[in-house]
Amino acid sequence: MRVLVISDNHGEKNILNEVYDVVKPDAAIHLGDSEFPYDSEEISKYLRVKGNTDRDDTYPKEGLFEEASMFYTHGHLYGIKQDRQQLAEKADEVGAKYALYGHSHVAKVERLNGVYCINPGSISSSRNEYPESYLVIDTDNNLASYYSRKHQLMDEFSLKE
Repeated sequence: MRVLVISDNHGEKNILNEVYDVVKPDAAIHLGDSEFPYDSEEISKYLRVKGNTDRDDTYPKEGLFEEASMFYTHGHLYGIKQDRQQLAEKADEVGAKYALYGHSHVAKVERLNGVYCINPGSISSSRNEYPESYLVIDTDNNLASYYSRKHQLMDEFSLKE
């Protein structure tokens, strides 16, 4: 299964549809700070959670995509800027292999206690050496692939046990 993971577009219009149309994923997850209403057409193709700048309380704070073993949240409620331990513990508690988060705008893959904690970076405003980015996780091949907003492959990480 190919899962598109994107975060932190902060009101930028059209980028979510553009990325979705290029990737053509089996599933898509938005990790918050879209700044769109929950029922907006702009984000309707995505499983989605509320970020700290989202004002619509319809958004859930977290979600579990069981089919791909993915726990997802924005991250601000889990202290992800300090460390991802609490996030990894929550994913493990719900039986997820992956803990997906946004908020920091920093693309990152790390394994904590058997859980892959993964941030796709920000599609609109990067805060690390990667340019603006999104992520495709291929669960069949255990691979996380980072792409620039221009859809160029930047980096890949093996997600094997």
